[in-house]
Amino acid sequence: MADVFGALVPTFILIALGYVVRAARIATAEQFGMVNRFGYFVLYPAFLFTLISQADFAGAEALPFIGGVIAGFLALVAGALALRLIFRGDGPAYSSVFQGSVRWNGFALLAAAPALFGPEGPALIGLAFGPLVLMLNVICVIVLARWGSARATSMRAVLDQIVANPLILSCAVGLAANFGGVRDLGYASDALELLGGAAMPTALMCVGAGLDFSALRASFAKVAAASAMRLIAAPALVWSVCALAGASPLATAVAVGIGSTPTAAAGYTLAREMGGDARLMAAIITATTALSFITMPIAITLALG
Repeated sequence: MADVFGALVPTFILIALGYVVRAARIATAEQFGMVNRFGYFVLYPAFLFTLISQADFAGAEALPFIGGVIAGFLALVAGALALRLIFRGDGPAYSSVFQGSVRWNGFALLAAAPALFGPEGPALIGLAFGPLVLMLNVICVIVLARWGSARATSMRAVLDQIVANPLILSCAVGLAANFGGVRDLGYASDALELLGGAAMPTALMCVGAGLDFSALRASFAKVAAASAMRLIAAPALVWSVCALAGASPLATAVAVGIGSTPTAAAGYTLAREMGGDARLMAAIITATTALSFITMPIAITLALG
């Protein structure tokens, strides 16, 4: 497990650095918030489009791997929806529990993927990004439209929210470009790659800057439920489904790595945009990020055998 933890240390250092920079007031929480918003609308879409448009979906490993990951996360979505039976009454809070349960921070794994899984690791993670990020963002938008305080009043309003979401758009366009054979846009591709290169360190430092340990005391049961779904149920589900789907041991280990990541910081931005409980979302991101320092190495080590 020491080797796995060592591969993840640079990722954890960037997260910790973001926290230190904010705590030292080199940059305030509000300034980091604007940086995260810039990443959400500019950097992360550029990264997603570049990664997805260049992914190799024709490989022999692609179908069982992607099928296993998607089926595992759909089972996770079903479990997160069932939590509504427990957390009734406060729709915005439940929407944050749902997001905290199903959203995954791909940057936390991708940064360490070459050291963890070899050269095939980043390629496999790239395969999962497109369909998984697209699917989960659509579902999260629908859940927030239903239970967020800025509740959508019609199906047209829900569709408007989906179409306006930059992560959904970049995934959809990236998949369309990939399957349409449009993988080189000349200078535009070079510019998008430069933008996307800034996404990973920016996202990880924004996660650290957004850590709010004071928020953990407010809603312990909700934070604990979302953390258990994100860090325990998710890797177990994708591990089981990938094994049943016939994915290779390496692909299954990568899928477990995806399942074991903490909640994505983009969930906080979406909660603020669509009337979720942003403070609870910050608490869930904080808890899953802190706990993932322990749970990610354990899950990946077990998966690697």
